[in-house]
Amino acid sequence: MATDEMPTTADVGRRVVDLLRERLPETWKLRDTTAPDRNSPRFDLSIRLEGPDGRAVRLLADVKQVVERRDVAHLAGQLRSRAAGSEDTPVVAARYMSASVREALAQAGLSYVDATGNMRITVDSPALFISDRGQERDPWRKGRPRGTLSGEPAARVARALLDYDRRWSVRELTATSGASTGAAYRVLEYMQREALVVKGDRRYRVTDWEQLLRAWSRDASFQKTTRVTTYIEPRGLDAFLTKVAQGSPFPVAVTGSVAATEWATYAPAKAAYVYVSSIHEASERWGLRPNAAAPNVILLEPRTIGDVPFRNTTPAEGGYPVAAPAQVAADLLNGPGREPAEGQHLIDWMRANEERWRHA
Repeated sequence: MATDEMPTTADVGRRVVDLLRERLPETWKLRDTTAPDRNSPRFDLSIRLEGPDGRAVRLLADVKQVVERRDVAHLAGQLRSRAAGSEDTPVVAARYMSASVREALAQAGLSYVDATGNMRITVDSPALFISDRGQERDPWRKGRPRGTLSGEPAARVARALLDYDRRWSVRELTATSGASTGAAYRVLEYMQREALVVKGDRRYRVTDWEQLLRAWSRDASFQKTTRVTTYIEPRGLDAFLTKVAQGSPFPVAVTGSVAATEWATYAPAKAAYVYVSSIHEASERWGLRPNAAAPNVILLEPRTIGDVPFRNTTPAEGGYPVAAPAQVAADLLNGPGREPAEGQHLIDWMRANEERWRHA
């Protein structure tokens, strides 16, 4: 399909059929496709598949241009109601679906396919599972991108929404987060489309803070938002943390595994991740040696998120400042090795102890 012209709904439907035909197992056959009966327009497209044992299944596709995450729950209810009483499999088809929309559809138990090749088809009987990846951006959308949670304004708004359990006016949110009014409106609009916040009576509230945390973590990993430099403290982590606890003339926030042990110990930390305003100044003050092979200190200097990592720090038992739990969890989810599991462990603690870290 050419990407210079916006495809029509009919184009999307034809593309969906072609993609399914190309990706079906060799023992399966795509026998026919039909448009809906005008007197019973329950679905936009019916696709009959035949398995290796001769049994057939129908995929009933609702074809759209774009699906927003906030629409998924309503869409799931509609499709299941239309397909009630049959063994047919409802499918959401669209020109393009973002990663968050695909995730929400999968969580709702719906099959989907978009015209770029993103696909997840699940049929119970006869058993069929097809999964493939297409593009991560809508190739037909022109002009300004629809937005993400990357960048400083999004980081400021996300952290405020995570750190405080409130119903927010835009004025209150800008005062707390430090984001400009225009930026806050743009971020909130995007969050509404992604079903991360809802608006009622001119105030916004978070629908699910874990969902927001994970979405922000995906879009704004520390690898993308900071300058990362690795070092070694020859005398070990304890000696390094003692130096950090002695104070510094620049902002500091310990994150990662070391910080997470303040709330939910998972395993002994192998390295300390530390936000600093200046890597050069911090490495000299603490006497760190550059080391890429086996570092035990990783310094993070914010490039695109301003002072957000230093907001709402608290003193650890050892005296050094640790980042807020939401920041630490987001960083762990993007870390190497066992760190994503540590992030989930911390999130479990956060769910059980929300009153201890989300301020009123």
